[in-house]
Amino acid sequence: MNDPLLKLSLFRHSDNLYLVHLHEIVLSFVFYQFILYPIIAPWLNKLFFGKHYTELESRKTKLNFDIHTVSMFQCILSLVLIYPILFTPLSLNIATYYDPYSSLVSSLTMGYFMWDLCVCLRHFSLFGVGFLGHACASLFVFYSTLRPFCQSWVGKFLIFEASTPFVNINWYISQLSRTSSKPVVPAWFNVLNGILLIGVFFLVRIVWGFTAILLLLREMWKVWDQVPQWLLLSIIGINILLDSLNVFWLSKMIKIAKKLASGNSSGSGKRE
Repeated sequence: MNDPLLKLSLFRHSDNLYLVHLHEIVLSFVFYQFILYPIIAPWLNKLFFGKHYTELESRKTKLNFDIHTVSMFQCILSLVLIYPILFTPLSLNIATYYDPYSSLVSSLTMGYFMWDLCVCLRHFSLFGVGFLGHACASLFVFYSTLRPFCQSWVGKFLIFEASTPFVNINWYISQLSRTSSKPVVPAWFNVLNGILLIGVFFLVRIVWGFTAILLLLREMWKVWDQVPQWLLLSIIGINILLDSLNVFWLSKMIKIAKKLASGNSSGSGKRE
């Protein structure tokens, strides 16, 4: 597919893909840093959550609302953008394959993770080393795709975002429940979102996550002498690390779900 923003590039005829798509990286970062994050996200939160957002006294909680709303926008945008490239053949040479549209998706994603990295550094006390490491690792992976490297895998990497909407909805429900004496959403909706969260998370981040490592290893073996080995090992290492982290997060989700189910069955109605 074609890149509709390529005509805006100042280095359109360069052989360096970082220069060719630099404008898209910058536009994406500027959009998240100066438009969506400080302007649109707070407006949307006021619109949808009303006093549950506007009357918050905790700056950190309000900041978390804004960040989750940015995350929701980004994951939905990513899922829409990757549809045309999601089923790009695995047989393509990961060391040489280049597609303008895949580069566009990578560039826009890089802009987001650059913003994410800035947020994690600025609010390190709130998010800690885990989120900072995730931002660095994700940025490195998509940075590598503009070598080009693993461009046929851009959509396959971003499919992990399919679980993020349910993660954000779960966070919203949890926060709204803390500031209201009455249920903010029907119980069936909360349960349904929890089931979808665990189910989709398991499928895309665990089942596909570890399957992708094996498939990627097979493709990397084919180009072992065409790409710096440190890059091959870095991408595999990052994927193993992130998948292991996903196993940890899934275990926490299941524990929380069991506690909620136990509380509901005992009639206590207690929320963790």
